[in-house]
Amino acid sequence: MNDDGSRWVRVSRGFYLLGIGTFLLLTTQNLLPAMFWADAAAYWPVLLVAIGIRLVFERGPLPWLVLLGPVLVLGTLMYVALHPGGAGTEGDWIALRLARPADASAWTLEGRLALASLDVESKRLPRSLLAEGRTTEAGRHSVRAEAAAGGRVRVTNSVWKNALFVLPGRRRARCELGVAAGLPVTLDLDLAFTATRLDLPATPVSRLSIDGAFNDLGLRLGAPSTDVRLDLDGAFNQIEIEVPAGTPVKVTTDGVLNVVDRGDAAGGAAGGADGAPGYRLTLDGVFNRVVVRSR
Repeated sequence: MNDDGSRWVRVSRGFYLLGIGTFLLLTTQNLLPAMFWADAAAYWPVLLVAIGIRLVFERGPLPWLVLLGPVLVLGTLMYVALHPGGAGTEGDWIALRLARPADASAWTLEGRLALASLDVESKRLPRSLLAEGRTTEAGRHSVRAEAAAGGRVRVTNSVWKNALFVLPGRRRARCELGVAAGLPVTLDLDLAFTATRLDLPATPVSRLSIDGAFNDLGLRLGAPSTDVRLDLDGAFNQIEIEVPAGTPVKVTTDGVLNVVDRGDAAGGAAGGADGAPGYRLTLDGVFNRVVVRSR
């Protein structure tokens, strides 16, 4: 490679770092949704074109044309940012109904999802049901819900174990569940590239554990009767927690470059009466952003 070619390749690398770093910054600052990266990965062939551009021009008479590579990649990311949710959801809706054990006094909802959307909402249900709702039929990506032993309900799809090796690019499957109001639930969620809304002001949450990366999470919780642990672990997650005014939320952070924004909860969720039951949030990982609000 001649000196000019080497110099222009270094410049193109600098543009890649500058541009991708900017999009990561926008994600961590909640200016772009975490699902942006799942949607952007649908355009993975652009990377092959960029590599081809470098191979063609880096040793040629016009080495500065290697800059077309980062222009193409970053232009694609800009297009995705300006057209959010382009992947959408797919498939026909099918009904879900999960029976409630006769002696159930509490239960556990386990989520193992990748490249999906999950909405969970407190509802008045017949006493015979733990949950009911619907899910889209999307082949092997379909979200399935099934009851297991020990008062457990599993919501899963087939790609979550290999989420880092599956290229997004198809329309996301979706699951909507209404869960029994008043019956305590433990939430154990392992997620990747998933948009999740937990609207549970009337369902007591005994404990919440969320692990994963590139997720967009919304949690609307009720006033707890005892202290409740919220364990959040992962990377590049955007999490919004809404609690009743006056409910204490104590936050402990570990890892690096995690951001906690109490928003309008400074006088409510951050405060509360001394010794009042509240939420104890432990945030571990990197590049996570948590917003705590009161209502």
